[in-house]
Amino acid sequence: MVRAVHERISHEFEFNFLLTDVRNSVEKAGLLNLQKQLLSGIGAKKADILDLQEGATILKRLLRHKKVLLILDDVNHSSHLEYLAGNPEWFGSGSRVLITTRNEHLLIEHGVERRLKVKELNDDDSLQLFSRKAFKRGYPEQDFLDLSKSVISYAKGLPLALTVLGSLLYKSDPSEWNSALRKLGRVCNSEIFDILKISYDGLDSEEKKI
Repeated sequence: MVRAVHERISHEFEFNFLLTDVRNSVEKAGLLNLQKQLLSGIGAKKADILDLQEGATILKRLLRHKKVLLILDDVNHSSHLEYLAGNPEWFGSGSRVLITTRNEHLLIEHGVERRLKVKELNDDDSLQLFSRKAFKRGYPEQDFLDLSKSVISYAKGLPLALTVLGSLLYKSDPSEWNSALRKLGRVCNSEIFDILKISYDGLDSEEKKI
């Protein structure tokens, strides 16, 4: 979803940055590495920074007069916002910073005033979206109706989850569906989200444009 937004509006900005899966990227390579990615995207001569404060200072200096689009996907710690997005003074007029997170408190703590929650789909709309991915039509095949209803119960109305599950089960036989249901039944909701996020990143660009 964030990729689709980025593709749609990035041309309107002097600089645009899309940092996907920030939480996992920080765990693997550190927050400093993401700052270096931003600096490299600007074309900064000094991207080999030594600490987060130095990186923040350079980012602010280079971007404060530029029209910037910055998208931070799956933020889970206040430091991510502090050292990657700073405050409105970091960016020039007309800039936009878009943040996705499962923790609304982080946005409140950072002073983000405009916050939107992803609306959950009802059962009928969930089944339709899932079916378009799993069967390439708006309703399940009759033999898969009960299985489809079981699968979407795990998605809890979230478009991302419905898209990933439907895409993964496309052209699968009933035994593969039952295997997927057993796996989903063995993990908790937070683990399901992580699995779906990884699977989503593996989908092709057309599947991601929902």
